[in-house]
Amino acid sequence: MKAKSPLLRLLYWARDLRSRALFGALREHCRGDVLDVGGWDFFLTADAKQVPFERWTTLEHDQDRLLKIEDARVQVAYGDGCRMSFASESFDTVLNIQVLEHVFEPIRMVEECARVLKPGGKGVFLIPTTSTMHLAPHYHYNFSRFWIREAFARAGLEIVELRPLGGVWSTFASRALFFFLQAFRAPGMTDREIRRNALFYLLFPLQALVALLMIPSCLILSLGDLAEEPNNHLVIVRKPART
Repeated sequence: MKAKSPLLRLLYWARDLRSRALFGALREHCRGDVLDVGGWDFFLTADAKQVPFERWTTLEHDQDRLLKIEDARVQVAYGDGCRMSFASESFDTVLNIQVLEHVFEPIRMVEECARVLKPGGKGVFLIPTTSTMHLAPHYHYNFSRFWIREAFARAGLEIVELRPLGGVWSTFASRALFFFLQAFRAPGMTDREIRRNALFYLLFPLQALVALLMIPSCLILSLGDLAEEPNNHLVIVRKPART
């Protein structure tokens, strides 16, 4: 398995810290035979956080991200999360943690998650709403709460909880941080075809100063945040049991 770069490790750590409500939701809803769609090495974090499971399957579309772990309860499968090879109604729990923005047909992934979920089973999704460019070129979308409601309804899944994580001010803080990653063309945070004009270089010292001041001030203001522009939505869904 290809190891995460130091930058990615830092960004994933920040995500887990900012989205720490995710792990409480996983401990409450995760059970039985679990499928983690596009999880890379997320199992290691979930296991350390004492997320309950009996068997865990990680599905990955990138050969470099296939997890290697010595645990009889864990298996890794290579495949497309939008066209899974698993039989219908195979899993008690399906996880999809910040993956939808990286596939071109996210509605198909939601439908596939619904298909492989057992009746009465639950899905836990962390869905970005205001993320900036990352893991480019495999970055396509952000999702509003209105898209989430419609997509899961079309897939036949009932929303148990739709919780915004973060808000307007924490989003500003995040964008100020990512300004530096994009300005210095950190891997996966930009596209080489994007050009800077001459004024960017002239104004960069002022831009950097404003961004540095924004990060702590916006984080303080985020203590009383507005939830109209959250960083992510934590979504818990249930597949209706047969009647």
